[in-house]
Amino acid sequence: MSQFQGYTVDISLKGQDGRTIRGIISNIVNRDIILKNPVYVKSDGSYEKANAERITLPADTIADLNVIELAKESKQSRRSKKSGKNEQNDNNIKENTEEKTRKSKGKANGNANVNGDVNGNGNEKFDAPMVTKYVDIYNEKPKRVDSQSKKSIQLEEFDFASNLEKFDKQSVFKSISKSDNVEQSDRLVSFNKVDNVRKGKSDNYDNNEMVLKKKSDAGWDDNNEYNYSNVVGSSANSKVSGNSFPSSKSDNISKDSLNGRQTSNISLENNRKASITSTFAQFHSKSHGEAPIPTCSTLQLSEIFHLCNSKFDIDNRILIENSSRSICDVIINRVIGNFRISLKNHNEPPVILAVVGNNKAGAISIATARQLFNRGFKLVLYLLYDSENSQDELLNIVDQELKRYSNFGGKIVTKLSQLNQILHEVEKNPLELILDGLQGFDNDINELEDVELKQASELINWCNDSKVPIMSIDIPTGLNPSSGTFEGEEDSMIINSKYVVSIGLALSSTLNMYKFGYFEKGQVGHFLIECGIPRRLFGSKGTLRRFDRRWFAETSSIDLNVA
Repeated sequence: MSQFQGYTVDISLKGQDGRTIRGIISNIVNRDIILKNPVYVKSDGSYEKANAERITLPADTIADLNVIELAKESKQSRRSKKSGKNEQNDNNIKENTEEKTRKSKGKANGNANVNGDVNGNGNEKFDAPMVTKYVDIYNEKPKRVDSQSKKSIQLEEFDFASNLEKFDKQSVFKSISKSDNVEQSDRLVSFNKVDNVRKGKSDNYDNNEMVLKKKSDAGWDDNNEYNYSNVVGSSANSKVSGNSFPSSKSDNISKDSLNGRQTSNISLENNRKASITSTFAQFHSKSHGEAPIPTCSTLQLSEIFHLCNSKFDIDNRILIENSSRSICDVIINRVIGNFRISLKNHNEPPVILAVVGNNKAGAISIATARQLFNRGFKLVLYLLYDSENSQDELLNIVDQELKRYSNFGGKIVTKLSQLNQILHEVEKNPLELILDGLQGFDNDINELEDVELKQASELINWCNDSKVPIMSIDIPTGLNPSSGTFEGEEDSMIINSKYVVSIGLALSSTLNMYKFGYFEKGQVGHFLIECGIPRRLFGSKGTLRRFDRRWFAETSSIDLNVA
């Protein structure tokens, strides 16, 4: 323990007094510390000399030890260090002197070898190696390295030419070529080559180079093959009804016929209640504070449209145009997304199919297709009407909308083969939405006969099998618009709608499709569409006053939630 000798320490003793002794460690024997020049440290910081010059303190009596000062160097150690430095300096001076002497001798010998030896021996050479001193900058100890050994350490210059001759490139490349099975057309370099490169070709590009190729569907706006005159034809013109909706098909569904339809469906509805658990359904909307939304019957909706024309001079053409604009807005902003037809979007616009019937919903669907086509969508319109076999005349308003749509450039088909051919031409752009205007609130597709009923069944099955989202007007095609039930023979005649848009007011029958289990709550999205019904109309009759409210404000449509 000699390394602690000379340390000045404070030692606190055990016991009741707990006195502190300061002294210099003289020696440590076993576990006893011997202090010299001991003094007692009082609580106020003063000192009291001990009676003895040295005190021995056993380890058992020591409570704590603090080092106050390290040991000081003795004079003898300082002298030894000083003498060591002097000897080192003397050695350095001696070495420098010897080195200068050797250099002067080397120069003299070199001159003698050039001009002849001083003693007359001209063939004698000075072979003594030159010694150079290197200093280790970290340890400051001089080293002596011979110049010859230094040269041997240095690397020689790498000879690339001689080393390349040792490498047989041809044999290596031949072996690589034998094991290479990649076709020349599949190599990366082949993708950057221009086909039919001619030697001596001019620097200027030909008129067929650096030109963007036309898209395969660049002639989409060309509807010469599928326009009104070629598809609908003059045969339909001879059967066009000269009347508009109020006096023809729409209003020929008189109150008695509508009442009869509703009465005939009561027994069917009661029969379904026995087999299907009744489910309560009601419309709510966040726009109206989650208050229940009143619904109307088909008879009330027909009466409202009749009053629009008779009292407010709002004919069906205005109602259809307003409805088409509102539906177009829902499709762009709520269903597909406005970014799809944005001017900044370089991708192809969506493809939409509109299936229409000879009714008011069909006219609205045609007008909506015209609006969408004018916005940049790709539209195909399927008309479910056979001019040769149909017993009904083509409604005047439907015929007018077909002509407008065709004049805008839209395509019209009446057969599934024609539809599949058009969709095959744009197979890179899959069909994204089907607009269902086959039925509506004033027609029942199950009342069609023979050829048209078969065509309707094939078309509905095609739409359902396509797995494309379908948006129906008023009610899904196949369900009775008055009762919301199915009266046909096969359930496959019901179109699987994902969205339902209600024109003006929501029908009560749209809630019955949940009640009788045709659809589940949350499966279908409902929208109430603005068509331009005057607000004062609802106050003109007592049966319509419950609909008197401000339905639309900042938007032309509101979301309806089924609860």
